[in-house]
Amino acid sequence: MPALSTGSGSDTGLYELLTALPAQLQPHVDSQEDLTFLWDMFGEKILHSLVKIHEKLHYYEKQNPVPILHGAAVLADDALLSVHDTVAQKNYDPVLPPMPDDIDDEEDSVKIIRLVKNREPLGATIKKDEQTGAIIVARIMRGGAADRSGLIHVGDELREVNGIPVEDKRPEEIIQILAQSQGAITFKIIPSIKEETPSKEGK
Repeated sequence: MPALSTGSGSDTGLYELLTALPAQLQPHVDSQEDLTFLWDMFGEKILHSLVKIHEKLHYYEKQNPVPILHGAAVLADDALLSVHDTVAQKNYDPVLPPMPDDIDDEEDSVKIIRLVKNREPLGATIKKDEQTGAIIVARIMRGGAADRSGLIHVGDELREVNGIPVEDKRPEEIIQILAQSQGAITFKIIPSIKEETPSKEGK
């Protein structure tokens, strides 16, 4: 059985050699299914193209070609570092609109939170407290925008969404406001857990 040539033979000779291989292997193949597989594999033009590429590369490798620029490797490294520096210097933080001016400074317990939400859900559910009528955060879904921010917690009381008071609204209406909001969403909430200030150690 002839072996594959790796020299600079003609493309037609290579094609004919690959095509003839299944016929030469036929006496050694017991299964018709295996023979069909060989015909399909060696008759595939993609295989012929890959072998042609291999022959061309092998040919140029033997020629030991000289690079057009002797500093090509250094230039490639410099280009890669330049691209890295350009990407690293860009600011990918979202641009948020200014905070509202009508914040009541007298309410120390009120917190203003701004989250960036694209088309993803907020990842939080709300409910209405039957006794007080307040809108309360009932659940935080793991991995959602609210969970990733770490600013909204279960039990927080929701007062406003994008400047819209929610005291007289049903949870379904608030969910509709959230669903229609894109980009930055501003919440006015009363935290369920007061943030503790670090205590000073005695001398």
